Amino acid sequence: MNSNWFRRLLLSYLPAFFIVISILFAVFFQTLNEQNRKEAIKANEFLAQQVISYTDNTLKTLDYRILRDVLSAPVLQHFFGANGNDVYGNIQAADLMEDWKFNYPMIDSAYFLRLEDHFVLGDGSGQTADFTDEPFLLPFVEQQKSLGEWTGKRTYKPYASERPSEVITIVRGYPHFASAKSGYIVVNVSLSKLKRSIAPMYHPDLTYVRITDGEGASLFGEVAEEANDRSVFSHYVSPYTGWEVFSGPANRGWTRIVLDFYNIWLAIAVVAVLLGAIWVVHVTRRNYRPISQIVSLIRTSSLIQQEDGKPDANEFGFIRRALEHFMEETKKNRQQHKETLILQKKHRFQEALKGIVPIREAEWQADLIRYHVNPAGLRSFALILEIDRFQRFVETYHAQDQSILKFLLSSAAQEMVQLNGASVWAEWTTDRRLSAVVWIPEPADGTAMRNAIGEQIVEWVRANLSFTVTIGVHGMAASLEEIRRSGDIAGNLLQYKAVLGTGRLIRPEEIEGTTSRIHDFFGTIHALSQAIRLQESDWTKHLDELFEQIQEAVSSRKEIESLLQFLHQQLSRVFLESAKEYRDAWKDAEAEWQRLEKGWETVRELQGACGSIFGELSDRMRKVRDSQRNRAVIGDIRSYIENCYANPELSLDHLSDKFVLHAKNISKLFKEEFGGNFVDFLIGLRMDHAKRMLRKTDKSLQEISAEVGYHNYNSFNRAFKNLTGLSPSDYRKQVHS
Repeated sequence: MNSNWFRRLLLSYLPAFFIVISILFAVFFQTLNEQNRKEAIKANEFLAQQVISYTDNTLKTLDYRILRDVLSAPVLQHFFGANGNDVYGNIQAADLMEDWKFNYPMIDSAYFLRLEDHFVLGDGSGQTADFTDEPFLLPFVEQQKSLGEWTGKRTYKPYASERPSEVITIVRGYPHFASAKSGYIVVNVSLSKLKRSIAPMYHPDLTYVRITDGEGASLFGEVAEEANDRSVFSHYVSPYTGWEVFSGPANRGWTRIVLDFYNIWLAIAVVAVLLGAIWVVHVTRRNYRPISQIVSLIRTSSLIQQEDGKPDANEFGFIRRALEHFMEETKKNRQQHKETLILQKKHRFQEALKGIVPIREAEWQADLIRYHVNPAGLRSFALILEIDRFQRFVETYHAQDQSILKFLLSSAAQEMVQLNGASVWAEWTTDRRLSAVVWIPEPADGTAMRNAIGEQIVEWVRANLSFTVTIGVHGMAASLEEIRRSGDIAGNLLQYKAVLGTGRLIRPEEIEGTTSRIHDFFGTIHALSQAIRLQESDWTKHLDELFEQIQEAVSSRKEIESLLQFLHQQLSRVFLESAKEYRDAWKDAEAEWQRLEKGWETVRELQGACGSIFGELSDRMRKVRDSQRNRAVIGDIRSYIENCYANPELSLDHLSDKFVLHAKNISKLFKEEFGGNFVDFLIGLRMDHAKRMLRKTDKSLQEISAEVGYHNYNSFNRAFKNLTGLSPSDYRKQVHS
C-alpha cells in the first residue's frame, strides 16, 4: 500500500507538533512560576508575621520593664521627689538607665525629666531650657499626646555637637496612675539596631521587608519611589504599634532577569499559538479532500440512510454513524452466533445422550471437534448430577441467582474433572439435572477415577454452597451407544437416593443384588390401613415395618411412589365404608397426604411426615369416637333425671354412682350437650312440674313441694320465686284470677 498519505499527514502536522510543544513549555513555565509565586507569597507571609512578632515582642518586653520600674522602683520615686542637689539619687537613677541599656541593647538613649525643677537626667542632662529634645517633650507635658505609645520614626541628638540618630520613642509619666505628673521617662530605641536584628531573617537580594510607622514613613530609610516599584506579596499591621509591614521579592539581580525572560517567553508562546492556528487551517483545507471522498463513497454505497431526512452535523458524524451501524450489526451477528452455538451444543448433547435422533460414531467424533471437546482418552463414563430438594432451591433463590448457582455448579464440576486429568462435556438437560460425559486418560483406573471425581464434586458443593447434590455415575464406555446406556443407568441410579440418602455419590455396585418383595409391601399396607381405620394402637408398628421393607429392598423413587399411591387408594377405600365423621377426618388428612406426595425427598423424611399425618388422623378419630359415646351416656342421664326428678337425693354424686362416671365429667358433658349446668336443669324441670300442678290441681303447696323433690317448703318457695319472680301462692292466685 502506498504510504504517501501517511507522509503527507506527518509533514503537514509536524509544525503543529512543535507549536504544541512550545505551548506546553509555556504552560509548564507558567505553572512553575505560579507555584513558585504561591510559595513565595507563603514564605513572605511567614516572614512578615515573624518580623511583626519579633518587633512587637521586643518593644513590649522593653515597655513592660519600664512600666514595672515606674510602678515599683524606689529609685524613681526618690528621683522624682528630690531636687537637683541630691547627687546620690541622681547617680542611682542614672544606674537604672544604664541597667536598661545593658539588658536591652536596642536602646539608643534614655533620660528622665523632673518637672519640679525642669531637670533632665540622662543623655543630654541639664535644664530643659538648654535641652535639644525639649520640642519633642512639650506636647506630652501639655497633655496633647497620650503616654505609653511608641512614636514613629524621628531623629534625636542629646547634644548639639553630636550627629542625630534615627529612633523610635516611648514616653511614660510618673507617677503612672496619677493625673498630675511629677516627671517623665523617655526611652529611645535605635532603628539601625532594630534593622540589624531583623536582617538575619531574610536575604536582601531575594526578599525585601519595609516597615512604616503610623504616618507612612519608612522606619529603615527606604526611598518611596523604590518601594512603589516593588511587588507586595504580604502586608500586615501590628496590633501593638500600628506599624505596617510589607514584604515581597527584591526585584533585582537574576530574579528580575528571570521574570523578564518569562514575559518574553510568554510573548513567544502567544505568537506561536497564532502561527499554529494559521498553519492548522491551511493544512486542514489541503487535507479535507480525502475525507469528502470517503463520505461520498459511503453515501453512494447506501450502507446507511439519513434518519428522518435530517442531515448529519458534519462529515465525521456521518462516518461515525456508518461505522457504529456496521459495528452494531457485527456485534448482533456475533452475539446471535454465540447464542445459537450454545443452544446447538446443548441440543446436540441431548440428542446424542438421549438417542433422540440416530447419530453415527463418525458424526459424534465430528461433533466433539466442532464444539471444542478434546477427549482425554478412549474410555468415558456418564455422570448425572441432581440438585437435592429442588422445590426448596426454587423457593429460596431468585431466578437470576438460580442461573448463577447452576453456572457455578457446572464450572466446579468441569474443574474437578480437569484436576484429575480428564476431560468433560457437561450440559443442563433439565432444570435440576446436569448431565456429563467424562473421558479419562490411559491407563488410569476408570472405576477409581470415576468414584473420586464424583466424591470431590459432592464434597465441594457441601463445603461451599447452602444446598447439596446427589450424583449417579456409570461406565466405562467406548462408543456413543455405550455412553447412552451409561447415561440411562446413571440417571436411574438417582431414583434410589430416596432410600440411600441425598448429598452423596451413588454407584451401580450399591444397587446390584437387591430384590423387592412385593407381597410383603401389599400385606403391610393392608395391615396398616386396617389398623388406622380400627384405631388400633399398633399402627405405628406397621408403618415402621413398611419403611423397613422399603429400605431393605433399596426401592427406587418410582417404586416408592407406586407404594404410596397404593396406600392412598387402600385408605380411601376403607374410610369410604366408615361413618361421616371419620370420612371428614380422612378428607383433611388426604389433603396433607397429597402435598406430601409432591414434596418428599428421602424415605426418612417421608416416614416422619406419614407418622405425623396418621397420628393427627388417629387423634381426631378418637375424639369423634369419644364424643359419640359421651352423647349416648348424657342422653341416658337426661332420661333418668326426667323420670326421677322428684327424688330428693338426686345429685351429681348420685348420678356418678348410677352411671359410673366422675361427677366433674358429668357436669362438663351436661354443659357441652345442653348449654347449662346440672343444677339449673334439675330446678327448671322441677319448677315446670310445680307450675303445672299449681294450675291444674288443688293440692296444697306442701304436697306439691314434696312431689317435686323438696321436703322443706321454704326451699321450694325460695327456688320457685327465684325462677318465676312470684311465690307459689301468688302464682296460683294469678293463674286463677
